[in-house]
Amino acid sequence: MKVIQPVRKMHSCTQVRERTRDEVFPLLCPVKEKDWTPDWDPKLVISNSGVMEQECLFVEEDTPSHAIWVVSKHDPVNFEVAMYRIVPEVIVGRFAITLVSEERNMTNASVSYEQTALGEDGKKIVNEFTAESFAEYMDEFTLAINHYLTTGIMIEGNELIKQEVKIHH
Repeated sequence: MKVIQPVRKMHSCTQVRERTRDEVFPLLCPVKEKDWTPDWDPKLVISNSGVMEQECLFVEEDTPSHAIWVVSKHDPVNFEVAMYRIVPEVIVGRFAITLVSEERNMTNASVSYEQTALGEDGKKIVNEFTAESFAEYMDEFTLAINHYLTTGIMIEGNELIKQEVKIHH
């Protein structure tokens, strides 16, 4: 048996969603996310209901092997989701979102993402998982979901790039 100290980083933030929690929560789903996230294309979703639920599993392409997502918490009453993203022999991530408050048709979302290395490739990923890279990822996520919430259509890739330039300059 080999026991080692974890190589791990966690980042968190609060984001604003431009609708109520009841409107936002269903979009936190691998099936529904395909409607609003450019380039999101899970290869397999295992679900009794056909959408996100407790113990739902989904698989996305990744390098060097596919990433397996396991939903560990799906609580529509308290507006909470949590899931693990596992790339075998590389990394385990834990992604959690809680829609914490709502005011005037706006929702605050508390988001955290933790990554733990399972090997040398994972250590490189954890080292590159900076506050800046997390903030950029969350900016894109926020732009995409808010665009969908306000327009009902997916943001175009070039529109996402234009918005990123505005945010970072």
